[in-house]
Amino acid sequence: MKLKHRILLALLTLMTFVGARAEGDERIDVDLNLIKVNVTMNPDHYRDLMDRYMKADTTLRLDEVATVYYGYAATIDYAPDLTFPEIDEAIADENYAKAFQLSLDASKEAPVSLPVLINVIKLMPQIELKDNLDAYLNVRQRLEMLVGTILASGTGIRRELPFKVISEGDMMVILKDILNVGEIVDRSKIGEIDAVKITFPTNSREHILYFDDTIYDQYKKSNH
Repeated sequence: MKLKHRILLALLTLMTFVGARAEGDERIDVDLNLIKVNVTMNPDHYRDLMDRYMKADTTLRLDEVATVYYGYAATIDYAPDLTFPEIDEAIADENYAKAFQLSLDASKEAPVSLPVLINVIKLMPQIELKDNLDAYLNVRQRLEMLVGTILASGTGIRRELPFKVISEGDMMVILKDILNVGEIVDRSKIGEIDAVKITFPTNSREHILYFDDTIYDQYKKSNH
């Protein structure tokens, strides 16, 4: 399967909310600087959008979800390297109920972190669905909204139209969990863009995907 078709398939699978109609060619123009200014100048509006997102409000438009996701980097809560070792410990102990609850708690502390949200999805088969269905569906919808927005931020296969992310962890989720990449062969910088050379499990042919993680790079520079 061609790389473009894989991305389109992921896009079609995930875009289930209003404003993100699965039309394949639909893209949004993500102006990171403009979003930062809007969030900084209109914090109440941003909080309203975040509240709706946390309730998995499917009436949010694609541009509004983009504001929630990319705008989070303009808030004091932005901590892209935040980890939750207690979740890993619970999983190692095979205490999946505890790991699931800790993951739900983490999804509130790090509400737009793809690694945190997808952890909830991965743990679901290990616990009782009936007791956790509402919480699971909330997180799944939020994850779909964010991933759909990231996939709509570019094509990923053209350097001038990279997927835009706000953390390296988010980029890895897109690669490994959404696009099901088999191996990351190489990674390099072309200007401010990450060029990631990959293969898929069923084919040794190498492809390149492009990501714009400028926000994360700026965070690292200012915190080191």
